[in-house]
Amino acid sequence: MSYLISENTAINYLWPTNTSKTITTLFGEKRSRRFHAGIDVRTYGKIGDKIFAIESGYISRIKISPDGYGKALYLKLDDGNTALYAHLDKYNPEIESLVNKLRIDNSSSFINHYLKENKLRFNKGDVLGYCGDTGSLSGPHLHFEIRDESGQPINPLKGYYSIEDTLRPIAESLAIIPLDNNSFINGLQGYSLFDIEPLLLNNNTNTYKYFIKDTISVIGKFGIGLQAYDQINSSPFDFGIYEIELLINNKNQYKINFDKYDFDHDHLIYREIDYYLLENESKSFHRLFLNENSQLDFIDKSSNKGITLDKGYHNLIINVTDNFNNSVQIQGVLKGDIVLPPDIIYDNNNYILKTTYPNNDLSLLISTRYENSRSIIPNYTQIDSTTYIFEKPLKPYEVLELYNKDLGIKSKSSFISFYDFNPYKISGDFEIEHINTHIKINFIEDEFSGYNAKLILKGENEEVIDLNRYKKNILTTGLIKVNRLDNINQISIVYETEPEIVFNKSLYGTIFKSNIKSSLKFKEFELVNNKDSFYYDSFIGIENEQVKIPKNYDKISDPIIIYPNTIPFKEYMILKYTNNKISNGGIYQYNEKNETWIFKGKINKNESTDIKLYSGGIFCILNERKSPIIKNIFPNNNSYYNANDMDKISFNLVDLESKIDHNSIEITLNNQPVYYDYIPYRDYVRANLLNELEKGENIIRISAKDNLSNTSIKETTFFIK
Repeated sequence: MSYLISENTAINYLWPTNTSKTITTLFGEKRSRRFHAGIDVRTYGKIGDKIFAIESGYISRIKISPDGYGKALYLKLDDGNTALYAHLDKYNPEIESLVNKLRIDNSSSFINHYLKENKLRFNKGDVLGYCGDTGSLSGPHLHFEIRDESGQPINPLKGYYSIEDTLRPIAESLAIIPLDNNSFINGLQGYSLFDIEPLLLNNNTNTYKYFIKDTISVIGKFGIGLQAYDQINSSPFDFGIYEIELLINNKNQYKINFDKYDFDHDHLIYREIDYYLLENESKSFHRLFLNENSQLDFIDKSSNKGITLDKGYHNLIINVTDNFNNSVQIQGVLKGDIVLPPDIIYDNNNYILKTTYPNNDLSLLISTRYENSRSIIPNYTQIDSTTYIFEKPLKPYEVLELYNKDLGIKSKSSFISFYDFNPYKISGDFEIEHINTHIKINFIEDEFSGYNAKLILKGENEEVIDLNRYKKNILTTGLIKVNRLDNINQISIVYETEPEIVFNKSLYGTIFKSNIKSSLKFKEFELVNNKDSFYYDSFIGIENEQVKIPKNYDKISDPIIIYPNTIPFKEYMILKYTNNKISNGGIYQYNEKNETWIFKGKINKNESTDIKLYSGGIFCILNERKSPIIKNIFPNNNSYYNANDMDKISFNLVDLESKIDHNSIEITLNNQPVYYDYIPYRDYVRANLLNELEKGENIIRISAKDNLSNTSIKETTFFIK
């Protein structure tokens, strides 16, 4: 069950439907490259509930598309606002009659028609249509928006409708985000996540306060990210937050509230939601700082662009509020100083460890050489404040982690190996990460080696960078400027072993400037940017990638990977396939989460093929020859019906490889075109018959193509008694 809505009597808008007065999605929530512009009303899987004019006005626009909003209706209200109803099953008879005429006049099932003012008026409470499941969705519901006089979306739950909601938001996790190469969080250069713990009073889980257990050491310029969501009485869903306010030392640093926004700013979604954490952690963190997103109407323009602290202690407060003024507060302490890890001397023959200065707050853990192994407390005896003797550990537990704390601040961890590791067994992979305006080059070891190493950048000149151990199995450069990869064609890691162990990686990429058009060619592919492709200068690389191709595809090119995939492009880049001798096939992108290939664009013979990219990924040119499947046709072949029983044609249309080209679907009845609705998520096509059929034989012809022009045609004959 979702939560209850009631009309706000001050505004006196009618609730838009007679289905449940419940909601599944709120205004401003994250969608792919956009914000959610309205609310979704739950229909509990039903189709056919009425939608009403929430206030008197006229129909200003009717749009029918196979994706997006599906069947949509725009009602211009007398007060200047516009109510949008989307994913409809059908319109009321008057509008439906107009739609049928528009389809015939335009010879198309899909229309986008604007009406003159007051041509088609309705009074408050009139039935406009019926809830359905058309367009891009995964189940029936009503998407409902209110737009202001300028056509921009505004929050329907602020000033128009109210709900009975007594539950507070939930705070999940805090992120500290480095913003320059002098940023260190608890001694580390990279994103750092911290658990937020609820303060439970009298076992009441509806807490109003959260806290961060340990003091966080932060030096250099940094930003804060917050993972939080709202909860609603008796609802199984997680909802977006309405307002977030950040204070440090009781001074306002950031504020956001989801009241309204401009559609032109949809591309800024990944400046408000942290894209790096979305890709790496599959979690949504709100970025509580300005970062090329000050245009967003959501955000207070006086907000910070990054924070730098002095060496003292600083109080952190984050207030989180939902649409109905239920709120929580998160408290923590930051210190603008760093605690250095302990210097150690280790006697590998006798398992004796010495620190170079007394330390009474040293933590010791032991684990295996693998990254995600469980850590346990080792058996040891502390001889004095600087000396520890360990029992001989049993393999595979042979890696000691140690760190110290000073006044609650944790240092970076150090790692030592209780047993020597054969350097010839060292193995791992390079990783290049974009961290906002900087990059990190990592070498991720399959097993902890315990050895130090250097990184060499090779190109027109050669540069050596000392690596530090970021985590047990990760050696890193830390944050370095992007331009250090300019004209670099190879990176090498050299271990300080006898003999030296060296790993090389060819680097094929370039630095794309944020305001200059340029390109990068790789075999038969080419990447082209424009002046608005990037927020800041970015290194983009391409290389071959090993990915299994399913048997139902023909591989035309080797798969390539475009990296990194942890930064969003501001607008888009163009990926071109320049082999114009290929006559069949398409560009596909690999979905690593469900191991499927997704069609992105058809190959055009005698010309290059272009698709838009909004981030990196794995791509390949594939072909397949499997035609769409047309099945479950109604009326059934060679069947007899009464005339008044035959009011529609329906069938399923399935293509798993390149999907259906919805513009290619053609239906004729006795050689006359029939206009239809296409519902992709159900692989379903339906067409209402406008006129009663005469007695005798009737022939339906269905033709459809997939996106690679593989074609299926079916005919069926039925009879009217």
